[in-house]
Amino acid sequence: MTSGVEHGGLHGFLPWGGWLDNPVLYCQCEYMSTTKEERLQIRVGPADKELLERAAAASHLNVSAFVVQAAASRAEEVLAERSSIRLSSAGAIAFTEALERPAEVNDRLASAMRRKRKFSWLD
Repeated sequence: MTSGVEHGGLHGFLPWGGWLDNPVLYCQCEYMSTTKEERLQIRVGPADKELLERAAAASHLNVSAFVVQAAASRAEEVLAERSSIRLSSAGAIAFTEALERPAEVNDRLASAMRRKRKFSWLD
């Protein structure tokens, strides 16, 4: 690595570390570890493209990796919202009461729980 003096002070220094002739490389291993065979094409306006390019550069990612990361994160949020259950007041009361009632274990259920399983749970 060369000193800042040889490069005219901080002129050749990159803000995230390294010099222009020897930049620090960043790796997003999560997105590089698998072979990608599917293609997704999108069209964007010039303003959106410039915004995505600036944000990708600030994140030290290429635009494709940045867009995939952002879209995947938002997709997880949307799907998580869809997995929640919304109940009316009456439904919430009935649900809470059902949870608070002690479970009734009948002989058939108890017998089934004592039997040896033919499978094991995977964690």
